[in-house]
Amino acid sequence: MSTEATIEQRSGAAAFEVVPSGRPAGAEIRGVDISRGVADGVMARIRDALHRWKVVVLRNQRITPEQQIAFSRYFGRLERHVIPEYLVPGYHDLVRVSNVLDDHGKPIGLVDAGRVWHTDGHFLPQPNLYSMLYAIEIPHDTNGAPLGPTLFANSAHAYEQLPASTKARLQGLRGANSLANVYARMHAENAAKNRPPLTEAQKREAVHPVVRTHPFTGEKCLYVSRAATGRIVDMEPQEGDALIGELSDWIVRDENVYTHRWQVGDLLLWDNCSSQHLAVGDYALPQRRLLHRTTVAGLDTF
Repeated sequence: MSTEATIEQRSGAAAFEVVPSGRPAGAEIRGVDISRGVADGVMARIRDALHRWKVVVLRNQRITPEQQIAFSRYFGRLERHVIPEYLVPGYHDLVRVSNVLDDHGKPIGLVDAGRVWHTDGHFLPQPNLYSMLYAIEIPHDTNGAPLGPTLFANSAHAYEQLPASTKARLQGLRGANSLANVYARMHAENAAKNRPPLTEAQKREAVHPVVRTHPFTGEKCLYVSRAATGRIVDMEPQEGDALIGELSDWIVRDENVYTHRWQVGDLLLWDNCSSQHLAVGDYALPQRRLLHRTTVAGLDTF
């Protein structure tokens, strides 16, 4: 099957079910088998659930790289990863997230992906819309419990919960974000491994509103993180740093976070405008972790 394949429209919606996690973010979608094809109407319902719950999982999937790419392309144009050496061989749109080593002792994928709170593509002029991870191997402890959970915070809910005075204070503010900031944060927390040096283009700042409007739902979302946001434009550094820290802490409060505990066969989708995430690295070889990731590029008009 070509990577240009489209999702076949054979799967009906009769068994479609959305089961919320009970947290401000997170839901499981049941009754969809991607390997059999997914009708446009069902895909639209998946996207609606994603916008509502910010992160959704379809469990027990058995899909090929071509099927993952075709499914992902329903949501938009796919973005190539900034570290091409970790792409799945033969695929330009599929990157490995893994601690597995090749025959020369080098990681086959991103070992340190997501080890600080962030949202994907925050540092790009047109930030990523969505990201999708498919679980192929998941590490477990000696009791069989899965390791390496991913935490998600609902940044739209975080904005809604702000006092009116804080919302007023944030109007019109813009944050300057860069991949260099992300790398610096990862190094500061000893979370960076096997990262190649940045190019000058990758070091450039991207300026975005501190309160971003979701391009499809119109929701207001806090769009600041300690990882990517280096400064608040036209604000004194000390005041700006304090605001970045205050908002970052507010977004990731325990009551605003959903913890995803992985299973083999999970296809996890998240919305990068209205959520932030953190990957927990509580495992090490010989506990193996391998996931395939696709990323939907941002809109041409931000």
